[in-house]
Amino acid sequence: MTTERKTEPLRELPRLYPWQRQAWDRLQRAFTGGRLPHALLITGAGGIGKRRFADALANSLLCRSRDQGGLACGHCRGCELLLAGSHPDLKWIEPEEPGKAIRIDSIREYVAGGALTAQAGGYKIVIIDPAEQMNTAAANSLLKTLEEPVDWTLIVLISSRIDTLPATIRSRCQQFPLPQPDPKLAEHWLRERTESSDPRLLLALAAGAPLRALALAEPERLVLRVKLLEQFAAIVDGSQDPVAVAAAWCKLDPGQLLNWYSGWLTDCLRLRSDPGYPDLFNPDQRERLQLIADKIESKRLFGLLDGVNRAIGAQESQLNDQMLLESLLLSLDGGSGVSG
Repeated sequence: MTTERKTEPLRELPRLYPWQRQAWDRLQRAFTGGRLPHALLITGAGGIGKRRFADALANSLLCRSRDQGGLACGHCRGCELLLAGSHPDLKWIEPEEPGKAIRIDSIREYVAGGALTAQAGGYKIVIIDPAEQMNTAAANSLLKTLEEPVDWTLIVLISSRIDTLPATIRSRCQQFPLPQPDPKLAEHWLRERTESSDPRLLLALAAGAPLRALALAEPERLVLRVKLLEQFAAIVDGSQDPVAVAAAWCKLDPGQLLNWYSGWLTDCLRLRSDPGYPDLFNPDQRERLQLIADKIESKRLFGLLDGVNRAIGAQESQLNDQMLLESLLLSLDGGSGVSG
């Protein structure tokens, strides 16, 4: 059964990221003007801080002494409960494990009947993250609540893949897209948190998402990316067995791996159309990617990219990772590689 987020006591409440200030001010104006909806759908690319933004909003609404900017004070009774991870009017609903579904029992437990009545007075807040992980029964259960909103209750959905949410859910929420951070601001933020890595390269690899870029700052991870790209190139050349590579790759983080794979194919498409294309996801690997691009026709590259996008969706459906990778790599090999 999916349960609420297990929270540990905090020393201080999480603050907004610097690139979120404008969006925050816009939401605060809606709140002070009495225009805060009963259901908010926070959207945007992965790695830009949607979760932190939702956390800051919940803290603000449950604080009894917000500052002039609308942020939680960190000292009142409401904030003390938030810091202890025990506020009765804040519930997080998320999968038990990454990639698993959010099931109907969790939705029923936290959005049905009296569960939406605040215990401390003021707002009751339920945050669902990631919302696209709700299975059909869970989404239908939530829909009933969205159709009959409860006063002083806010349901927040967080999604990086809004297109996969049912249209009935999307239509009953006020969508609040968080924009991609300004590149200069993101680079400055990242530079303060990394020592030896190139912030521009990290942001390129992360498609401009600062949190993803920070996760890539470990030198070992950058070395691994180059090693995997070399294996990718060897399969294209027909000099390495795609099944053997898939067996090794399935031990790695599938989400990160598929993102890299998608980035390589996208860069190959860009380089095939324009060898001088300026904004690659992997600018440090331009020469190697150009060699790969020269060996694969554009039509086939588009097909391979479609395949990895399907694999990302299938991976979230918890299908066998090795089978997914074998399918991708055998398609890349085109039947010309080494057979086991």
